[in-house]
Amino acid sequence: MRIDVHGHFTMAPPALDAYRGRQTSLLNRPTRGSLSISDDELDASLAGLLAQMDERGIDVVLFSPRAAGMGHDLGDETVSRHWTEINNDLIARACERFPRRLVPVCQLPQSPGADPANLRSELERCAAMGFVGCLVNPDVSGGVAPLTPPLGDEWWDPLWSAISEVEMPAMIHASATRHPGFHLNASHYIAQHHAAAVELATSSVLKRHPALTVVVPHGGGAIPFHFNRLRALQVLAKSTPFDEAVARLYFDTSVYDADAIEMLLRKIGAANVLFGSEMFGTAKAVDPATGRTFDDIVPMIDAISWLSDEDRRAIYEGNAKRLYPRLGQWLARAGVS
Repeated sequence: MRIDVHGHFTMAPPALDAYRGRQTSLLNRPTRGSLSISDDELDASLAGLLAQMDERGIDVVLFSPRAAGMGHDLGDETVSRHWTEINNDLIARACERFPRRLVPVCQLPQSPGADPANLRSELERCAAMGFVGCLVNPDVSGGVAPLTPPLGDEWWDPLWSAISEVEMPAMIHASATRHPGFHLNASHYIAQHHAAAVELATSSVLKRHPALTVVVPHGGGAIPFHFNRLRALQVLAKSTPFDEAVARLYFDTSVYDADAIEMLLRKIGAANVLFGSEMFGTAKAVDPATGRTFDDIVPMIDAISWLSDEDRRAIYEGNAKRLYPRLGQWLARAGVS
């Protein structure tokens, strides 16, 4: 089985963006409103994703709201909660329609300066609906004041505790940026995810929350490429060796380059790497060198000659089933073994 742990609803029906447009035009008088999308519209929006999964031999996708669309920097905590509930309800509907192929992952109603303890209720609501994981934005305000405390800060502890209790691993995933010097897909995401991985690995947060599971997308940004730089910094700080510190984190393979995937696996190890491709995302363009889309990475992983069959099973299936306790429950209910 191939389980893709990194999928977003980037192909959602236009009615979702229309709802967001209405909502952001009424930021001074926030109301939840309603979203009207028929089952036929929902199914049609997912047809391309399901067809591509079949073409690439991907059995299951962990499916979450569009990351850039989480838009935590817009409006206040009430606006974020309404928008989050609308998105999570839509994800739940999509996954219930195709439970053998799509597994729900939620966004959280983060808002600049808002207490992370306030996120528990939505996390628990989604857990009750069968969601298996959540997205956590490490830069809630999009790079402007009030700046978000670093992930190792105790400010985040109420969220880490709640995530641990409901057994829903956190995928660190930035949303929009307001910094004019950062390209959303080319630099902001990569920089945020790299910074998050370094902060989580070198702070005490994983010691304070031993049951917390964190997945860092896009291969951890520059982690594999600058592995010895990070090792050197830990030596200079007379702290835990970086090799040991980073072993508490998990990384996905959505880096779209055969050499980069192989370096990720050499530096991090197959036990800490999960298959993720983020189809219909940044890398959906066709690579002129291969004639395939950049995000078609199954052939890249399959071509790594030194990986054992056990390694491949771990990357494609075993690690996801091991790290996401609720995933097995969802698949069993859907009749997938």
